[in-house]
Amino acid sequence: MTEKGFEVQRIGAVARCSMNYPEKMNALSPETGEPMVEQVQELIADDTVSVIILRGEGGNFCTGSDLALIGDNLDPATLCKLMRRMNALLFDLHQGPKIVITEVDGYALGGGLGLALASDITIATEQAKFCCGFIRIGAVPDMGVTYFLTERLGMVKAKEVALTGDIIDARQALGMGLINRVVPQDAISEDVLQLATRLAKAPPEALALTKRNLNRSRHIDLQTTLDLEAHMQPLMLLSEDHKAAIKKLFG
Repeated sequence: MTEKGFEVQRIGAVARCSMNYPEKMNALSPETGEPMVEQVQELIADDTVSVIILRGEGGNFCTGSDLALIGDNLDPATLCKLMRRMNALLFDLHQGPKIVITEVDGYALGGGLGLALASDITIATEQAKFCCGFIRIGAVPDMGVTYFLTERLGMVKAKEVALTGDIIDARQALGMGLINRVVPQDAISEDVLQLATRLAKAPPEALALTKRNLNRSRHIDLQTTLDLEAHMQPLMLLSEDHKAAIKKLFG
């Protein structure tokens, strides 16, 4: 599938999604945001897709909202419509059943930072730069940045990142736990695809429920977590996927 500003490539159970608006550093606009929301939500509803890769073409991941939509050109109705659709997508990426990997090269700024962190796994090149730059333009974080920064860094460090608006390079991001891995620029696409393909070999239901349980674990106590696992595991062990996996392992 291809739309202006956004492309989807299917590789088995992996969907490789690319923002492709390099003249604006993949800024979020109707050209990128609308087709992204439409196509990715279709992929999330597609039972043949297990893993979604989200990336940017042209040497950048995403630089947040297109400046043409804000400042003196601000149209509140247009911006509100786009943000509502993007917010629904962010929720589905983070809470939905598909495993999401973001492949970050170049800048992930503002709302682009939120998009990069809405994933289950974030892998970056050595050239990647992350910035919660809202404070620099007299705005507050959006695109889930407030939630995702606190989730990954804890409150103390999240406040520092959000309040200073400092640019964080890939090695700093790795050291503070913002991302999972740093790889060479010329290897990232292959590395991410290999990881996605490996994950996609696992039973889709097991992937989805593992992700859901991990997401829930931050909001419930240990006893509730144990009860949830005890309820769910017997059902999983009766599944055909489990039986096939055991047979493959032991013959």
